Amino acid sequence: NYFIELEYGEDYYLREDAEQFKYIFIPKVLMTDELFIKLSLQAKILYGLLLDRMSRSKKNHWIDHNDHVYIIYPIVEIQDDMGASKRKIQDYLSELEGYGLIERKKQGNGRPNLLYIKNFILESA
Repeated sequence: NYFIELEYGEDYYLREDAEQFKYIFIPKVLMTDELFIKLSLQAKILYGLLLDRMSRSKKNHWIDHNDHVYIIYPIVEIQDDMGASKRKIQDYLSELEGYGLIERKKQGNGRPNLLYIKNFILESA
């Protein structure tokens, strides 16, 4: 049992506690649109992690000559963040790439790939 005994009312978050967590946002369309129904939950979570990492891009000037933002997120860091094997992380990245949600650009010389996070907004017909 992970819960400890608390006095009545102590199991609620108080005003000062409300912003203690950082969140990963997963676009709702990935969960609700039929187009993404077969995309694994793990790949959807990874996409949320990738979106979160984009905040570092501007700060680190990770913008290419076409003004496209990219991220650098080594596989080993993704493994640590998701608690998954290298093979699984590669599978999730391949899923996202297959759905057109990311593009990987090799840098070579043992350096991590550049990851371009693509727009998930769907156009209505």
